[in-house]
Amino acid sequence: MRAEVLPVVANRRLTIGDFVCSRRLWFIGLAALVFALAACSSSGPTSEPTTLPTSSSTAATPTNSPAPTTVQATSENASTVPAPTAVDVPTPERDDRDVLLGTPDPTLPDDPSQLMRATIGGNVAAIARKMVASQNQSYIPVLMEYLRFQTGEEATYPVAAFINKILEGPDTIIIPRERTNWAWWIEWLGQNPQVQPPEGYAGWKGDLYSFVDPGLGGFLYDGVKTEIRLEEVVWGGVAKDGIPDLINPPVVSASEASYLGPEDRVFGVSINGKHRAYPLRILNNHEMANDVLGGVPFALAY
Repeated sequence: MRAEVLPVVANRRLTIGDFVCSRRLWFIGLAALVFALAACSSSGPTSEPTTLPTSSSTAATPTNSPAPTTVQATSENASTVPAPTAVDVPTPERDDRDVLLGTPDPTLPDDPSQLMRATIGGNVAAIARKMVASQNQSYIPVLMEYLRFQTGEEATYPVAAFINKILEGPDTIIIPRERTNWAWWIEWLGQNPQVQPPEGYAGWKGDLYSFVDPGLGGFLYDGVKTEIRLEEVVWGGVAKDGIPDLINPPVVSASEASYLGPEDRVFGVSINGKHRAYPLRILNNHEMANDVLGGVPFALAY
């Protein structure tokens, strides 16, 4: 049997230069956020491509084509973003009385939206003290955004302690170990839908993420329509378009795909009697393919 598959030329793997560039973008964004917090410390089965039915030619992209049909596939080899790791503190609990030193700055705004926006470019530690004094739980999602970007106990612990004081009260002096972990707070937030961020959170979060990559900020803005809580939207570790998708990739017949072995996995797509195989070894580097098959545009993602 004959089938269309992607040629090996499409299998572009990341080079050392790509890795260095990606890491550079990550550290630039991380450094900008950590700098704002500096005051805290100072104060399945195998598939064989030859079994697919014959497809004679690649379909051309139609004009005035309908909206793409999404084909969702899964693979045990799919790349994932590592979950945040727990902070390694020496004891199960920690005394946090040293975190709330000083009194709230009276010049800071009382309005929740204005105080939230003041964190961008402002003294986050001083602003967090004002948030604790107000005991307004709407600030918890705000400080959680900063907690998400911290690494190491010295950077993570103060932000988590401020959040814990908003929840438990300013006189709280002990923070449980698990609450120094962003993952604990995001689960808690999911279980407490009554806790909502201040008005204007979407636009503020878009501005905050622009520090990581200017392209990311464009996804979040006031009035954006979403079916999930924006607090659950987190950075995936790469810049916008950092993982390029395959767009109408070239194909060869299965008999010409000499680079594939009988044990290589493929994603098979059949539309209107046309059939195509997308090798995992190629799609793994792109995570998405936008193509046209049988006259139908579709997106293959995993």
